[in-house]
Amino acid sequence: MSDPAARGPRPTVVTVAVALWWLSSAAGVLSTAVRAVVTTERDGAVSIIPAVVVIGIWVFFGWLGWRVFLGSARARFWVAVLGALSFLGAFAPPYGLNTVLGLLPGAVAVLTYVPAARPFFPKAPPRVRRPPEPRVVAWDPNTGEPIREGD
Repeated sequence: MSDPAARGPRPTVVTVAVALWWLSSAAGVLSTAVRAVVTTERDGAVSIIPAVVVIGIWVFFGWLGWRVFLGSARARFWVAVLGALSFLGAFAPPYGLNTVLGLLPGAVAVLTYVPAARPFFPKAPPRVRRPPEPRVVAWDPNTGEPIREGD
């Protein structure tokens, strides 16, 4: 990643997108925790395991938001992918909080790719091609090392 000072100030649209992403992640953690308490009282302690996994996923979403806040282009890509998937899942029942938790990341997926946000995320440097190695023409029967053209 390039030096953040060289990129200039963080665009407001990136700050708003990350705030919405964190709001969505916090709401997801909170709703999962409440749901875990209710199902644990009803089904017993074993039902807490899926809730812990889901909370871990929500925490990962929050970490991705932090990486976008710092200017990671790769994190921006994954936020857009996960936001698009969340947006598609927003239209599945039950409606209500599920819809809101899907629409917010969908909005973030769009906000991180608006033209005003692009200069903040560094482009990948061009890859340097290695020169091709000489072709192997035989193998040394004593050492097993390759014998290349020009040797």
